[in-house]
Amino acid sequence: MITANFFKESEFQRCVPACSLQDMDQELMNRLDLLREKAGIPLVLNSAYRSVAHEKKMGRAGTSAHTLRVAVDIRCGTDANRFKIVKAAIELGFARIGIAKTYLHLDISTRHTQEVVWLY
Repeated sequence: MITANFFKESEFQRCVPACSLQDMDQELMNRLDLLREKAGIPLVLNSAYRSVAHEKKMGRAGTSAHTLRVAVDIRCGTDANRFKIVKAAIELGFARIGIAKTYLHLDISTRHTQEVVWLY
């Protein structure tokens, strides 16, 4: 059973597409709990697990870290919060970070290129 200290099942059900805490990788959830503590701000999930079928339906290849259960997109509306989250994520060993205007992608995939930050 996947557990988390700071994330509730209802947060995953509000993701797009909706998913479950049980769809996620435990190591990712452990790091997200630490991230929430270290950043000192609430983390609101936009997206977490996405099936290969969903990814392909959206015109993607179906090989993203989301399909591996090791990625989340976190809502981020201010530059100050973006800095807090990115700083804490790097300190906690997240080696794959995507930065968009309104969210951050964080993942711990070992199947994808490491130590990268990209822009959307």
